[in-house]
Amino acid sequence: MGEINRPRTIRNVVIFSVLVLIVAWIAPLLDGNASSQGPGFILWGISPLLISLLLRTATRDWADTGVKPAIKKNLRWYGISALFYPIIMLLALSAGMLTSITSISEFSLGRYLQIALTALPPFLVFAVFEEVGWRGYLAPKLYALGLNRYAAAALLALVWTAWHVPYLQALPWVSFSENLLGFLPRFFLLLFATSLLYGEIRNATGTFWAAVLIHGVSNAFGHPLEADFVNVSAGMEPFSSVSTGFFVIAFTFLFTAVIIRWQISKRAVVSRNIG
Repeated sequence: MGEINRPRTIRNVVIFSVLVLIVAWIAPLLDGNASSQGPGFILWGISPLLISLLLRTATRDWADTGVKPAIKKNLRWYGISALFYPIIMLLALSAGMLTSITSISEFSLGRYLQIALTALPPFLVFAVFEEVGWRGYLAPKLYALGLNRYAAAALLALVWTAWHVPYLQALPWVSFSENLLGFLPRFFLLLFATSLLYGEIRNATGTFWAAVLIHGVSNAFGHPLEADFVNVSAGMEPFSSVSTGFFVIAFTFLFTAVIIRWQISKRAVVSRNIG
């Protein structure tokens, strides 16, 4: 990457973050929610894409968009993206069942796959709306500023969490037996882990499309399982929710740490070979 104009990049990061949150928080005034998707909910959903495209158009800055999927080059990463969440979900579900705080009822693999695969296309579209903004714009700008992976992920997760808040209680996959203020720190932790993972994949592939895939798959396969088949002991949702629980968060951190270590080792080997 060439030299960047640091003040301008910081300015654009701030503008993007402020505008995307303003639009997200104004959106509920225009009506609509997750079950009846009116103009407000649609505006909220497309706001990361909308603001990032407006900013890139205004600044004529398209170099780090990552729009080329480069599927052949990144086939391994697309495979990881497709399988990552189903594996994490199964591990979290198993941990919940082993600790007797989670059970499954009326589960049918055929019915579950039918629901998940039917939900996958719209969730992938919604993931495009988000990831063009988060991994297509904000993440590369944060990395360009020289932030390490953890600081970049934390800042992105902070904006991402705040963006969710206006509709968080309306999302069908979020259980609010707990207080919203008690839920938000765990939700931030989830998005921090997710931002670390997506950031590693973004940097490895040079594109946001692998993040679109993992994001869409996680929503399409996780939410129906949570809503229709999984039972959680009262008060134990913070641990065993397959969408937002500590088991999912812990396994995401663990597997992301493995990926980070793998990437560091691979770069070290390349450096030795060049040297």
